[in-house]
Amino acid sequence: MYRQTDATRRNAAQREYAIAEAARALVTASGFSAATVKSVAASAGCSAGLIYTYFPHRDALLCGTFAHASGHELAAVTHALDTAPTAAEAVAALVDTFLTRALAGARLADALLFEALPPAVEAERLRFRADYAAAIARRLDAGISTGDVPAQDTSVTARALVGALSGCLQEPVHDEGRTDFTDAEAGRLITSMTTFCLAAVGAPPRKDSP
Repeated sequence: MYRQTDATRRNAAQREYAIAEAARALVTASGFSAATVKSVAASAGCSAGLIYTYFPHRDALLCGTFAHASGHELAAVTHALDTAPTAAEAVAALVDTFLTRALAGARLADALLFEALPPAVEAERLRFRADYAAAIARRLDAGISTGDVPAQDTSVTARALVGALSGCLQEPVHDEGRTDFTDAEAGRLITSMTTFCLAAVGAPPRKDSP
């Protein structure tokens, strides 16, 4: 009976990661429509057959790619939330991190937030939106316990913040299809959304706000 060794498992994990990274690069450049089994295999330097070893069909590949790409973004946002000393600073860090990354990688942001996807991948998108909201709610709960922000239904507030941050990108990133933004444009959007989100959680405005 065949048994996997530690080395075999490591090699398999490395191959799967290489496939996921190749798919993420394609999506970052051209959206999920570009992530076909053939194109991912070519980018990863492997056969289509090997792709099917890890992902039995294209929807599974797209789900895995969405999870891999979204996981990078969620990790950055969670780190920003968790390392801010107060809830208000965490909200400001959330806005800055989310929008800075989205505007710098607008094609990927459009793919993750707005691109039409198969139902299975849409379900993955909803799961990650819930994960974002859960991370925000946890930080707001901590802020309530220390008196940084007033008592509120943090699950509702967190979902509203996720919706607002996504929604403010729809016109420039999806409707207009823009991929380049000046520092001034990014700064204005981040300032506006920071003011909005701080007010939404009941935190005082930043001292440097207009």
